[in-house]
Amino acid sequence: MKTAQQFNSRRVFSGAVHTAMRIAAACRATMTSLRKEQAQSLIEFALLMPIILVIILLIVDAGIALDRKEVLQHAIREGARHAAVGADVTSIQDYTAAQAQDVLVPADVSVCYLDMDGNGDAGNVGDNVRVSASYDHELAIASFELLGGGALTIGMTPSADMRLEAAAAGGVVCPP
Repeated sequence: MKTAQQFNSRRVFSGAVHTAMRIAAACRATMTSLRKEQAQSLIEFALLMPIILVIILLIVDAGIALDRKEVLQHAIREGARHAAVGADVTSIQDYTAAQAQDVLVPADVSVCYLDMDGNGDAGNVGDNVRVSASYDHELAIASFELLGGGALTIGMTPSADMRLEAAAAGGVVCPP
């Protein structure tokens, strides 16, 4: 007869083994589930990452385009200020292109005069000078050349008018 203090070691050992096996099976099931979820997450990441990268690069490219627009507008305004004091057309074009941080060349800059006093002679003191340029910014990321199309561009045509403080000779009259 057994006393309360005696126990069956076989029964305790088999119960412990059974519990350990149940815990191991649960761990395996959990790990398999985690691996499946990790694999699914990896596939989702691989599918979405190129799209996210393109969106980020488009935002950066749009920021560069805005910077170019500000640089151009500043250069054109400075060219108009230079023209207002009576500089010649070639000097105005060179000065404007120099202010444009290598975005423009002098041939891209146009200068014309507006006859504000109505005497038929543009370029007198009190008339306006208009400095303008045309620039196409090509978006680097949105190029469809690989697909057979052309590059996507943003056209920029900044201009600035200023009143002449000194007469300018030999200027072109602005078209109406």
